[in-house]
Amino acid sequence: MDTAWTTEAAMAAAVVLLLSLAAWWLIQLRARRGLEHDVPSTVSVLARRRRKKLAEMMRILSMAEEIADLGLWQYYPARNEQEWSGGMKCLFGLDHDDALMEGDAETLLAANEIDLVAEVMARKGRRGVFGLRMTVQRVDGSERDIRIRACHIDQEDAHSHRVIAVLMDVTDHARRERRLKESREIALREARRARELAETDPLTGLANRRRIMAELDRLVVLVREQRQPLSLILFDVDHFKRVNDRHGHTVGDEVLRQISMIAEEQVREGDILGRIGGEEFVWVVPGADKTLAGLAAERLRLAVAMGSGVGKTTPVTISLGIAAARPGDTALGLFARADAALYDAKHAGRNTVRLAA
Repeated sequence: MDTAWTTEAAMAAAVVLLLSLAAWWLIQLRARRGLEHDVPSTVSVLARRRRKKLAEMMRILSMAEEIADLGLWQYYPARNEQEWSGGMKCLFGLDHDDALMEGDAETLLAANEIDLVAEVMARKGRRGVFGLRMTVQRVDGSERDIRIRACHIDQEDAHSHRVIAVLMDVTDHARRERRLKESREIALREARRARELAETDPLTGLANRRRIMAELDRLVVLVREQRQPLSLILFDVDHFKRVNDRHGHTVGDEVLRQISMIAEEQVREGDILGRIGGEEFVWVVPGADKTLAGLAAERLRLAVAMGSGVGKTTPVTISLGIAAARPGDTALGLFARADAALYDAKHAGRNTVRLAA
């Protein structure tokens, strides 16, 4: 069964019951006034019937309180008096039949830093039922979450104005809601983590080929729509096989990580840096034409040549190919032209930068 629905249904039923009780009380009050001049025996019979009906309704109310962890609170502004039902007392950890002496109700509320009177009177002009929430520390020290539904009952006699409120213990429901929220947050974090892992190169922590191509597709569309410059830089390590052969794959991996860190220091905010396989990397540079991309590539080439040494290995060099997006370009077309420029850089002697035709 849906717990949230059950809680709301119980509150709604209780409110209906209490409003019915209030309406019954008002009808009987008016009827009593209308019969003041009737025959005494008739008044006596009607009074017994009213008492019997009222006793039955109070019995039903007591059962509803017990079944649904409800409490009834009434407040009479003209007399500044509160009435607590047995269920209301139980919500605060008292026994159902405990007698409240004058001032006890105010003391219990004040001990919980709750000014229920002020809360309901601040809503005096509001029509219909309104809701409140509060946390109660019971006499045994346990805390309970309480949901309140209340309404003002206006009558012809201003001195008879009163407030009726139904209080319900929703602690278990609130705890389930919190656990559900925490579970959802964990699931979302795990989903984000799984997505990041699926789009991240495990060795360097850079974007992998899948993410690079997805971002490149998106950026090429923006270039087409907004006519903004976009450049793509491909680079890979020169003679990387020699590093692995001479020093082992562990050192080779360290060299790749070192190059990725050097490259990360060169990229701007909004750029995308990735490793797309083996010793090959890609740098997507939005907003840069071929001239700016050429300067950035040259700067990266020098930084790698000076700082990519690991342990006893000497620094390695990289070759770079650049392609600037053209009207009507696709991601694959841009990538192919940058790859061709990289091939030219390799054949030009390596450790150099080449622009696509």
